[in-house]
Amino acid sequence: MKRVIFAASCILALCSLLLVGTGTVKAPEPGYTRTDYNPNVTPTIDGKWTSNDEWALNGEVTAIGNDLSFRSVWIIVSMDPITVTDTFLVEFFSDTTNDTDDYWQLCIDGDQSGGTAPQTTDYRIDIVGHTTLKLYQGTGTGWTEITPDPADIIWNNTLSASPTNSTAHWILEMTIYKAELGAGPTWNFRLAAYDKTTGKLVAWPPTPRDEPGRWGVQNYVSGVVPESFSLGVVVLLSSVAIAVSFYFLRKRPKTQSSSSAKTGKITYTR
Repeated sequence: MKRVIFAASCILALCSLLLVGTGTVKAPEPGYTRTDYNPNVTPTIDGKWTSNDEWALNGEVTAIGNDLSFRSVWIIVSMDPITVTDTFLVEFFSDTTNDTDDYWQLCIDGDQSGGTAPQTTDYRIDIVGHTTLKLYQGTGTGWTEITPDPADIIWNNTLSASPTNSTAHWILEMTIYKAELGAGPTWNFRLAAYDKTTGKLVAWPPTPRDEPGRWGVQNYVSGVVPESFSLGVVVLLSSVAIAVSFYFLRKRPKTQSSSSAKTGKITYTR
């Protein structure tokens, strides 16, 4: 009964969030809250602007000075089973060289548990030298490297010009399958990029990498709801809210492969 009441509460909360067009969650690091939207144009994960409108109409732009900007969108890619992804475009304007020690980094606190050290529900994605992806899981005190499932993280990066900057710079596009990396409808994260040539590290938020309680938070919005909408729109949005809610609330059966046993990564059955 408690689970039913909890699920119903979450469904009502999600419906309310969708109808008003935005959700509000207090960021662990004050001032670092942003919103994830559905895309107008579905991105192609090729590490560049495939067309001038691919990202121009997509996502809230978050800038870190003149050095870096990023956007993101969330997509329901399957209804059976319900599968939700989050896709990022990151442009590192001040990095125009190819160095083996360059890296992109995304730290994920999917259940928003915070804390002063990475927990087992926290993940860290490093893309090193623009060629190699490494995945880490929290241990309670630090990080341990685990074997990533290639289907959970899809990425590409190129040294290219874009509609936002005519000088060739590093551009990353990355899709993560949210539930496989512990991320719920709203989740906390830290995004960073490092340029070896200049020694410049930029991050959102500019807080400690290993302190999830000081990362930023990402809300989500299902499109933009007009002030006057029909009953059909309400029903549609409510259906989406119910589907997403049950997807994140249901208990997923877990199996652990032999490689997972060695690395500590939990592999979910689909």
